[in-house]
This record gives sequence, C-alpha cells and structure tokens, in this order.
Amino acid sequence: MTNDDLIMELTMEQGPGRETQVQPPIGVWAHYFGVELDAPPRLRLTNRKRRNPRPETRPVVEHDHNWTVEITGADVARPAIIRFHRTGTNRYDYWIYDQQDTEYETCRWILNNFQNPVRQRGRRWLVI
Repeated sequence: MTNDDLIMELTMEQGPGRETQVQPPIGVWAHYFGVELDAPPRLRLTNRKRRNPRPETRPVVEHDHNWTVEITGADVARPAIIRFHRTGTNRYDYWIYDQQDTEYETCRWILNNFQNPVRQRGRRWLVI
C-alpha cells in the first residue's frame, strides 16, 4: 500500500444546492491530504470521469469549525463515494461513484470490510 489513494463516503453535509462543497473529516485532511489548516494550500484536482478532464485549482476553505473543497461532479445522488489518487504535491485525480456505478459497490465493500484505525466517527473513509 502506498497511501496514495483515499476512498471516502459523500454525505449531505452541506445540504441541498451545495453538494459540490465536500467536507472531508479532520482525519482526512491530516492523514491523507497532509494539510496544515493554519495555512491551507490550493489543491489541483482532476475529475477523471469527465470525457476531457482538465485540472482545476481549488482552495481549501474554512467554514466555522470545518473545512471544505469544491469538487466538480460531487452533485450526485447520495449515498455516493469519492476516490482520490495522489499524483503529486497537492495534486489529485478523483472519481465520484454513485449507486449506478459498478465501482461504487467495490468501494463500499472496502469501506465495510477494512478497519481504519485513525477514524474517530462519522462518515467512513480509508487511505490505501
């Protein structure tokens, strides 16, 4: 395992109309993205499910007690899963799977069957 991949549930944490504002738990920011929340970086994100994927640079934004990042394509029906793959410093490819995607069941099985020793509570996520 290289720790270059993250599988994470997408929930309705931001409510209707703001589904693209993904809110990873603090553990994800620390253990996967390695973000210093005192000086958050801009992330270069590429949606690999798009026909002609183009990288987008997105800031990590503080909202009261949590941090979000805008993810193009995250406005799918819930439950859904996002998978990230690190391609460089603050650079990530990602795929969003809803229940219609065969990859959704594979990722869901992984989240259901592998323990995450650093996850505290809330949504399921796993760095692999």
